[in-house]
Amino acid sequence: MLNISENKIKDLSPFKDSESLQITVASKEKKTRVKILFVSCCVVFLMLFLPWTQYIRSKGYVTMLQPEHRAQTIHSVIAGRIEKWYVREGAFVSKGDTIVSITEVKDEYFDSLLLPRTQLQVDAKNQSAISYREKVKALDGQIAALKQNNIIVKEQGRNKLEMAKLKVTSDSIRFEQAKINYEIGLKQLERTETLNQEGLRSLTDLETRKLKFQEVQASVIAAENSLLSSKNAYISALLELDAIDNDFKDKLAKAESDMFTAQSSQYDAEGSATKLENQYANYETRSGFRHILAPQDGFIAEAIQVGLGETIKEGEPIVNIVPSNGELAVEMYVSPVDLPL
Repeated sequence: MLNISENKIKDLSPFKDSESLQITVASKEKKTRVKILFVSCCVVFLMLFLPWTQYIRSKGYVTMLQPEHRAQTIHSVIAGRIEKWYVREGAFVSKGDTIVSITEVKDEYFDSLLLPRTQLQVDAKNQSAISYREKVKALDGQIAALKQNNIIVKEQGRNKLEMAKLKVTSDSIRFEQAKINYEIGLKQLERTETLNQEGLRSLTDLETRKLKFQEVQASVIAAENSLLSSKNAYISALLELDAIDNDFKDKLAKAESDMFTAQSSQYDAEGSATKLENQYANYETRSGFRHILAPQDGFIAEAIQVGLGETIKEGEPIVNIVPSNGELAVEMYVSPVDLPL
């Protein structure tokens, strides 16, 4: 019931005997529950505006934000023996300061004049390469001169061959002329003998004709000999021309062989010089590794190898250094359960 009116029905009529009417009347327990619920909602609503913090526990450590600023271990690049310490633990060092010096333990690096002597070997090989290079140039010039000289000599040989050929032609014409003269002389002699037998020519004319015929015979033989000599000269000129080519090829082959040998020696000397230069650079770089330097500003945290005369291997740690400049950071692990907090 709303109980709007001042006249209460329950005062006029009792609810003892009416169970349904009793249900509609609010009890004290229900009013208490409503009040508790209302107060609880107000408290929760007010708590939303209150500052509050919840803490969790986790493990971590302090480190540097940049990797190059973190603590690092300095190793020895070469094997050696500790000669002298220049710092102590906890000391501050600047970049490039010498921390410790070591000496060589390998026999190939014991020589105190290793670098100058290696440089002398490099210079000697370079000079050897230069000499071979000049020899190659000289042989190249010699080959060019041989080719030019061969052109001139071959031209002379061709001219000589042409002259011999012309002489053969001339002697062959002279020989043909001598043979014609021989035939004419023979016919004249026969006619003179016939006329002499008939009494138309004297014996003196016959003997004169015989003498002339003998001269014609001699001229035929001389012309034939001259022709044969000219042919021999032509053959000799032809062989000489071939010999010029063969001699030129032999000289050219020998000069080119010498040039290739010189080039091979030059390349070998240059390769040896390059190898020695590389070796010299390695020696020079290795000599710089005999002094362990600070890579950056920092503090010496721990000397791992401490004894003088102590032998160390390649890549063995020597000292720990902590950089002095760097941005600090905290590295920690949070359980996934506490991640929302």
